[in-house]
Amino acid sequence: MIKHISISTFINTIFSIAVVAIIITFALFINLDKQRHQIVQKNRYEMIADNFLSVFDKNPSKTQLNSLYKQFKVKLIKDRQKKLKILTLGEELVMRRTYLGTYRIYLYNSEYYLYTQQFGYNLMIEDLHSNRYNIAIIILLLVLSLSTLLFLYIILKRKLFPLKYLDREITKFSKGDLNICIKTDSNDEIGEIAKNFNTAVALIKNQTESKKLFMRNMMHELKTPITKAMFIAETLEDEKSKQMLQKAFKRMDDIIKELATVERITSKTSVICKEPTSFFNIYKKTLEIMMIDSSNLSSKISDFNFDVDSSLFSVALKNLLDNGIKFSKDKKVTLIANQKRIDVISNGKKLKNNLDYYTEPFSQEEKRADGFGLGLYIVKTIVHMHGYKLKYSHKDNKNYFSIILVSHFS
Repeated sequence: MIKHISISTFINTIFSIAVVAIIITFALFINLDKQRHQIVQKNRYEMIADNFLSVFDKNPSKTQLNSLYKQFKVKLIKDRQKKLKILTLGEELVMRRTYLGTYRIYLYNSEYYLYTQQFGYNLMIEDLHSNRYNIAIIILLLVLSLSTLLFLYIILKRKLFPLKYLDREITKFSKGDLNICIKTDSNDEIGEIAKNFNTAVALIKNQTESKKLFMRNMMHELKTPITKAMFIAETLEDEKSKQMLQKAFKRMDDIIKELATVERITSKTSVICKEPTSFFNIYKKTLEIMMIDSSNLSSKISDFNFDVDSSLFSVALKNLLDNGIKFSKDKKVTLIANQKRIDVISNGKKLKNNLDYYTEPFSQEEKRADGFGLGLYIVKTIVHMHGYKLKYSHKDNKNYFSIILVSHFS
């Protein structure tokens, strides 16, 4: 589960847990420290009470009592009203009877009082020593700890902030934007990643431009002589030689066209231009570029509207129909289309390999003179660019190549 959360969320969670842990720790510490404080105060007053009761047993003089008051930093409460309030309203913490006498410890208005009783002695003593529990230092330590944690959190977030910027730029790059440059002044690991990424982008951009230039020049340079050669072939009187040359040049022309299509659909900078259209319009455009005899194709179309790149989708459908006709036993193919799926059906044996094998460039069942192994690769790429799925199945001695539209139709 930890693998699937972002670094930012992970850091927020860790620091949140740390804050809660610190607060709970201090709360427990305060509770335990208060108990310790009460025990210390109780022990102090028990010691004072024992000393006073021991002295009472010897009938001390006023001077001796004053000496005890001074020694233990306490004073005698002479105000009768105050004594009554302490006895009636104060919280009695301890009451103990010994062979020397009785003493009680009271808590009143956050102050501790000692009440001792023995024959002829009945004294209420107030502690002059600072006995209030001081929480200020602990609160100060808590604030200091939380402030330190917050400071570390801010520093860490600021340190990792470039990762968000880096992520945004990489996302742009993945969508085909090669005109990006990550600006960074840091020399840490993130800065190194950014610099290496900029270098990689520049290299890929140069290679892409070189590939484009090469493909365009190559196709342009080949197209002209092929056209001239086909024109010259038309002038030959030997019909057999004429047909052989025309077939060879037609094959070369087809290779150039398919390479141009592959270059377009595989280019990271290419953008498909979707537009609302009907499937019947796509079908008509496909027939125009196929130029086949209508006897080879039967169709059952329930027309529907969807958003596609008309030129690209027509190429994909053309390649599926071409494959069906080329590799079927009777050189015929059936097209069934509705708003959920498009099926191209032909008679033939089941494919020896799974569909992924044939959708790789230059993959064929066997070497053929009339194919380049790019047809299904082009189909799959175009279908995926539109967000659809390409599937294959075989039943009743028929091959089914299907484009699944499902949630993408309108």
